[in-house]
Amino acid sequence: MDGRVLAVVGAKGGVGKTTTSLNLAAALAEDGRAVAVVEADLAMANAVDFLDIRVNGGRTLHDVLAGGAGVSDATYPAPGGFDVVPSGVDLDGFVQSDLDRFPSAMEALKARYDAVLVDTAAGVSRETVVPMSGADASVLVSTPRVASIRDASKTMTVADRADAPVGGVVLTKSGTGRSPPADRIAGFLDTELLGHVPHDEAIPKAQDAGQAAVSYRPHSDAATAYREVAAALRKRPDMLGMTVTADTGGFRFGGDDDAGAFADGGSGRGADGAGADGFTNPFG
Repeated sequence: MDGRVLAVVGAKGGVGKTTTSLNLAAALAEDGRAVAVVEADLAMANAVDFLDIRVNGGRTLHDVLAGGAGVSDATYPAPGGFDVVPSGVDLDGFVQSDLDRFPSAMEALKARYDAVLVDTAAGVSRETVVPMSGADASVLVSTPRVASIRDASKTMTVADRADAPVGGVVLTKSGTGRSPPADRIAGFLDTELLGHVPHDEAIPKAQDAGQAAVSYRPHSDAATAYREVAAALRKRPDMLGMTVTADTGGFRFGGDDDAGAFADGGSGRGADGAGADGFTNPFG
């Protein structure tokens, strides 16, 4: 098995990277894929708060990066049919983590899983760039607020430099406030709109229950939206590109014939006049 690694990225905290990672994992697992989520936010871990998993002093990604455990020792089954490699919650473990060990951990996971979603930290520090650089592509997560969109544009530049280009954006809390339509925001970011997730009380209720909304409230608006994002990723050979086929009895990567199955993101940047920092305000 040679799985794909997708970095789930976003410059600002609180935009929904962890929620998106967990719900996409649950949605991708529904067709039989072996999926893992790696919590790469080494300093501000919260996956154990979102999921009903039993670590209880067990191994975490901190231990893996400190050289005290293999990644399989820090992998736990999560509700929703996927696995998770949580980060530790204490700062001592964070200090002892060596990011130089991260690539080898990802190689081990790629050998066992069809898809590995890396939930990255906010910002553009080394703790974000190193996990991002080991990915095949990135999924950008942002709210439709102007500050988030401005920072999202910067994150795309960082992802390009890390050789994990952003293949599309997921907008969370979509439709709130006076934000422009989701497709217009994607156009200004010059990337594909993978989907937009509306504000939905199913999200915090699912977190309180220790599950992803996709498995806890499968018919909710948020769950439906995340399934649509997963469906969009399945059509992208450059990002996920695997299909279940009855004749082969397993997975295969999409071929070159699928390369035109997605649209390029348009030319939103600069169309209305970019600012000095290269950012065009879609709200203006």
